[in-house]
Amino acid sequence: MIFLEELGSFIGRFHPILVHLPIGMLVLAFMMALGEKLNKNANYNQAIRFSLLLGSIAAVFAGITGYLLSRNGGYETDVLDFHQWLGIAVAVFSLFTYWLYKTDGKSTRFNKIRSQKFVLLLVIVLLIGFTGHYGGTLTHGKGYIKDAVPTNIKAVLGIKAEEEEIAVLENVQEAQVYQEVIHPILKARCQSCHGEKKKEGGFALHSQESLLKGGDSGSLLSKGSKEKSELYARLILPEGHEDRMPPKGRTPITENQIKLIAWWIDSGLDFEKKVKEISQTEEIAGILKKLESAEDEGDVEMLYANLPEAPSLPENKINAWQAKGIKIMPISDNNNYVVINAINYPELSDKDIDELMEIKDNIVQLKLGHTNITDNSLVKIASLPNLIRLHLEYSQITDKGLESLGVAKQLNYVNLVGTKITESGLSHLEGIKSLQHIYAFQTGGKFDSQKSNSKIDTGNYMLPFLESDTVKY
Repeated sequence: MIFLEELGSFIGRFHPILVHLPIGMLVLAFMMALGEKLNKNANYNQAIRFSLLLGSIAAVFAGITGYLLSRNGGYETDVLDFHQWLGIAVAVFSLFTYWLYKTDGKSTRFNKIRSQKFVLLLVIVLLIGFTGHYGGTLTHGKGYIKDAVPTNIKAVLGIKAEEEEIAVLENVQEAQVYQEVIHPILKARCQSCHGEKKKEGGFALHSQESLLKGGDSGSLLSKGSKEKSELYARLILPEGHEDRMPPKGRTPITENQIKLIAWWIDSGLDFEKKVKEISQTEEIAGILKKLESAEDEGDVEMLYANLPEAPSLPENKINAWQAKGIKIMPISDNNNYVVINAINYPELSDKDIDELMEIKDNIVQLKLGHTNITDNSLVKIASLPNLIRLHLEYSQITDKGLESLGVAKQLNYVNLVGTKITESGLSHLEGIKSLQHIYAFQTGGKFDSQKSNSKIDTGNYMLPFLESDTVKY
């Protein structure tokens, strides 16, 4: 019995190869029938019949191997059902149409149907298209084709990006670390490919057991060490890398989400504790605090709603910057505004900023944290007409640079965490009426939030001290 199951699984693996045979043969039969329609003198009847015979047989074998492959599991049931029954329909229709061609002139019983042979071939081609669509969805996930449609065509067709619900926690420190913080991230960003119904690489993360079990290559998590965890390693690969997760075309994971996953791994992969029961750096505490509001890195599109139409982007330049490691991401499908992110290019310097000035009218957000950026570039950055959010955390900028930044009247958000700025430098930003959020913890000075119109987050969160803690905040 085990031998038969293993044999069936082995034969099922040939489905991706065999499935292409009926497609080519049946489409060829349709094209020859179309040729007869367009050219009355053409006679491809025997060729059509032969192509239908081979295509029908191939469709039957593709259906059998597909069924055997489906028994291995790991596929969404509703999509699999559509793919399976449409595949069966292709085999049935092609066999019936072949029979009509074979008995043409020998029987008058089905003459009315026989006169519609071309229509039947057209139906077969349409069925092949729908079957292939659902097959592609099983392999690559929902939206595989739709997500790749050019932006302008999406606008014409009215295709909108799916909106994800934002989980807002009333009190993040009282939340369960895994269930309420980590699991929602994995579900939103990873579970479409690695869930209960579809398990690419044998890996699923819809439950604690499957997450710890790992995939075909073994465990993807190493307790207490993000550096040894394959899951984390894939999250931080450069965009476009074939092993990066989530893959291209899927909703990207944010920097803060990656940092939370890394924090959870380093803290020991705990599935039971509350947030307050696990040690937190000031940076992690700040990221966790954001979960108490709907604001996040990707939920700021309304800030850009009143901007004028942006000019087109130079594709050759964009590709060159992307290849270097500078991520250039559109904020939506409806305009040419972009977010510049140097997370994978810490070598970014003032010279790179000079080059990015070529698209200065398109930039609404700059993420330059942990780079070699200096005060010299803040003069040009301040001149960006549509810059709304600016990340300078853990960079070399000083109070002198902030003096230049004071003319950026459209700024809404500035991150200065881990820099050398002081209260004196921060005073240069007081004239920016649109500036609502300043993150300034781990800096070179103390700040009085009462002196600014902005919300100044200086960290120093007071967390409950527990016996299990090793550090008291």
